[in-house]
Amino acid sequence: MKVKIRYFGRFAAEIGKFSEEIEIEEGARVKDLILLLKEKYPLLKNEVVEVSIGGKYAREDDPLASEISVFPIISGG
Repeated sequence: MKVKIRYFGRFAAEIGKFSEEIEIEEGARVKDLILLLKEKYPLLKNEVVEVSIGGKYAREDDPLASEISVFPIISGG
């Protein structure tokens, strides 16, 4: 399946792009996407990668959708 990924925050700067389309196996989950991205972009290897689907935080076992947002962990108050 084809997935459009939008990168935010320092991930966009470090990866050098704001978005891309990738091919991932049908039935893949969020955790599969994170593993794929950490292999493709070694700078993400030791990072906590947050994923949003439809404007809501996604859990590792959630199924993927056609559009996904990826960003570093957000903290603050």
